[in-house]
Amino acid sequence: MTEKARTALFISHATPEDNHFVRWLGAKLTAMGYEVWADVMRLYGGVDWARELEDALRKRAIKVLLVCTPNGLEKRGVRNEIEMATNLSRQLGDDAFIIPLRLESYEAPFRIAHAQYIDFKSSWAQGLAELSDLLQEQQVPKGAPGPMRSWLETHAEGAANLVAKSEPLVSNWLSIESRPETIFYCEPPVGSMLERFQHRQAHSWPCVPHRGGVLTFASPDPVGVMGIDLPGKVVASIATETFLKDGWIECGLTPYQAQVLYTDIGTRAFERYCAKRGLKAYQGSGKRLSWWADIKTAPFDIVKFDWGFRTGGRKIIGHSDKRSVHWHYAINVHLRTAPLQHLRIAARLVFSENGMDAIEDKRRSHTLRRSLAKGWRNARWRDMLCAFLWWLSDDRNHLKLPVADGEYIVARIPPMQFACPVRVDEAGDEVTDDDDPDIPVNEWDDDSLKEEEE
Repeated sequence: MTEKARTALFISHATPEDNHFVRWLGAKLTAMGYEVWADVMRLYGGVDWARELEDALRKRAIKVLLVCTPNGLEKRGVRNEIEMATNLSRQLGDDAFIIPLRLESYEAPFRIAHAQYIDFKSSWAQGLAELSDLLQEQQVPKGAPGPMRSWLETHAEGAANLVAKSEPLVSNWLSIESRPETIFYCEPPVGSMLERFQHRQAHSWPCVPHRGGVLTFASPDPVGVMGIDLPGKVVASIATETFLKDGWIECGLTPYQAQVLYTDIGTRAFERYCAKRGLKAYQGSGKRLSWWADIKTAPFDIVKFDWGFRTGGRKIIGHSDKRSVHWHYAINVHLRTAPLQHLRIAARLVFSENGMDAIEDKRRSHTLRRSLAKGWRNARWRDMLCAFLWWLSDDRNHLKLPVADGEYIVARIPPMQFACPVRVDEAGDEVTDDDDPDIPVNEWDDDSLKEEEE
């Protein structure tokens, strides 16, 4: 009986430590047309998969891709496969039969000490590109689909189908509609304390320290002060558009540095805006501040929003009887200049027991977040963002962040909407929205909200 040609890429790795990487790599190589074998493709009980893997290595493998980590290389199964692959390398006369893939720094075993690895530690994408080039250079043939293809297809069963029909997608970006025309570099008078002048909280308006002064959109008031008992003077000014495009050579700022300082001012302006609205700051594990409202500041009922083309309603504060906590929708915002000027919003949930004071225990908050919101769908988060912005804004169409007397960075709401050329086929029975059993389903039904309005 004729033996099948060697066309398979055999991935040797530690189980289960490296399964995530192997699934990713196997899917990528399969999409390129290679036949891939790895133990993560095990689908059914009762199959002697170990024997099939050994047969694939002995009879089908044209290359062995060895995933290298310190712990993985100590595993008995991996060492057995290295020994087997080393013997095959000699039989086939292929010194490059084993291709080490460095996932972490490791000390090479004697059997593969001479082999040059491909680095996946710095970047999986770059490592894949180098591996692809090597396989082509060594003329490794594309094989039959192999078991990885069946594995992928099996895991895709029941997945939603894409339909070639345009669908609007609501982003978390607010486009910047306008900003002040001029930015100022201000310094304190001779003899004044620089440290106090550069203290952000001492100023009446957002600023960032730079050199011997501050950058700000605010100039001193008619009596020459920039805060309480804080005299200052304008040393230089520049058009904001020029500042962002070309930087400010006189102040030693490149365009990139200028953009960073501009975004800092805008982010500070948002934080001041929230504080004046009575919102509270919550510092997460990443040290970023998220702003939320307690039960005395924001409505506990549904907040309805209506921009004509986008309507609906959601709660931005709720209570879970099951967990005996209040949840509060919260956002943090960063001003961005690319690919276009926009405020980028990130959402999170803050929890309290009394509706007023955030639970500071990060571990407990994380557990609550995972248990309460694990089933919340994108549409719910989208509408909560819209409801929060509707409540937070002054005129329902703009978020006006004061940066000086009569000067604002103005963001347009609702969030920017993009068009996607495909959409998910949602035909079939609708799934009951049981994301939070403590809240009646009809309270989250936009259609019922429209009926109430009519």
